[in-house]
Amino acid sequence: MREFARCIAPGGSLLVGFFEGDAVVPFPHAVTTAYFWPLGEMSAQLETAGFKVHEVHTRTDPGKRPHAAIIAHRTDTSIVSAGLD
Repeated sequence: MREFARCIAPGGSLLVGFFEGDAVVPFPHAVTTAYFWPLGEMSAQLETAGFKVHEVHTRTDPGKRPHAAIIAHRTDTSIVSAGLD
């Protein structure tokens, strides 16, 4: 997440889509190993990296893995701008 913060200017947006789950757990996917992420954990990772969460969307379709998406905006202060990377 810090690399995203480094590359996105303050005020810039980031959309992160992921598989939602109760814990960070790997599972086999068609292309590579994928991971379930708890919504709160992903939000915390973004905030720690210097983003402010603006929108959260979730979707659960019958027979499909639950999905989530977070839209976040880069703040003026972050780990990157504070020189802590």
